Amino acid sequence: MLTSRLLDEWAAANPRSRALHERARRVIPGGITHDIRRAAPFPVGIVSAEGSHKTDADGHDLICYVMGHGALLLGHSPPAVIEAIGRASNGFLHAGSSHELEAAWAERICSLIPSAELVHFTSSGTEATMLALQVARAFTGRDRVVKIEGHFHGWHDMAAIGSEVPYRRSRTAGIPELLHELVTVVPPDRDAVEAALSNRDVAAVILEPTGATFGAVPLSFSFLGELRELTRATTTLLVFDEVISGFRWSAGGVQQAAGVTPDLTTLAKIVAGGMPGGALAGRAEVMEVLAFRPGDGVKVKHPGTHNAHPLSAAAGIATLDLVADGVAQSRADETGEWLRRELNGVFERTGITGFVYGQSSTFRVAVGMERPEGDPADWWRTTGAAALKAGMPGGVHDALHAGMLLQGVHLFQGRGFVSTAHTEADVERTVAAFDLTLRSLQSEGLI
Repeated sequence: MLTSRLLDEWAAANPRSRALHERARRVIPGGITHDIRRAAPFPVGIVSAEGSHKTDADGHDLICYVMGHGALLLGHSPPAVIEAIGRASNGFLHAGSSHELEAAWAERICSLIPSAELVHFTSSGTEATMLALQVARAFTGRDRVVKIEGHFHGWHDMAAIGSEVPYRRSRTAGIPELLHELVTVVPPDRDAVEAALSNRDVAAVILEPTGATFGAVPLSFSFLGELRELTRATTTLLVFDEVISGFRWSAGGVQQAAGVTPDLTTLAKIVAGGMPGGALAGRAEVMEVLAFRPGDGVKVKHPGTHNAHPLSAAAGIATLDLVADGVAQSRADETGEWLRRELNGVFERTGITGFVYGQSSTFRVAVGMERPEGDPADWWRTTGAAALKAGMPGGVHDALHAGMLLQGVHLFQGRGFVSTAHTEADVERTVAAFDLTLRSLQSEGLI
């Protein structure tokens, strides 16, 4: 296992984050509440955040590219969203009943997402994809699901299959082996999908329309169009997981940008303005299986104490109103493109092997890997989905993460989200930090 002095330096400079982690380990398995927050030697603890910056437990100012795991297109604590949450909290925290905000929230979604004729709320993105598959199976009367290798749809049983290597026969702990008979995992290849659908017994094809892990393994819009044709021809439902991409790639998500309308769309993160919340949206005919109907009509049961929670609804409405015209997305996209270009310039100046890529207002760092040639949508054929998702060896990743934190930049597992709050000064400071960190790794012989 590769080690770096950067990990020791960061640990020495962050005793309070260490203490917070040690406290958490006494009452939380592993001391973390989300697997992706694992970090060596321990995760950073945060005490406050505003705009594009946050302050850690040891008082360091950090430029944040985690951005609530992608939920914060407008940055931390946007005033309009905070004010909306405050107003809602003055009414009630949980009425245990219907309320006006849930309809207003659904109306915003229906006005922006092309596939959204009806909306049903959940408490998270994982719940949204779980519900999507139940709805698809109920509507079609079929049990099988097709997934694209490496695509992430949360942690529930069917979603977990195929998200990690070995993709087509994953060994995720706690997932019944029998479920593999109902989930077919295929590469992002038209012929493979066509073969998987040939028996006309598949309820749904579910995928991230960005490509695996919000574009780590890029997809083309033309492939999305091919999927639409194949699923329509076999009366299979097409499900776009836009938990991350919804309202970020455009006001209407990837589906609006690509001009491809799925049958169902799962949403979370930006849809709830940084608060807990998710949604399933789609064709009315399909979504009606969630409604109480007279007679013996199919009904998918979906309780949920915090479905359309009023504070999440308030934050979601305020956020969607602010991003509806697409100006926020364009601004964040421009900053993201600039940041990717400048970070690639660091690789060129240092002569270190690696590259930075990404879509919309996201970026991904690959170290020790030459940029693949040709169309990014074909990179999985030459480089492999697993290598693209990893980006770099684990030891290099840990050292890069610690080194960037030492320079005041918090990356999101070797990648990041750009918000409207990120400034020119943030980009310049990030590029300088990246240059120093890569040179440090080079001097240690790690890259």
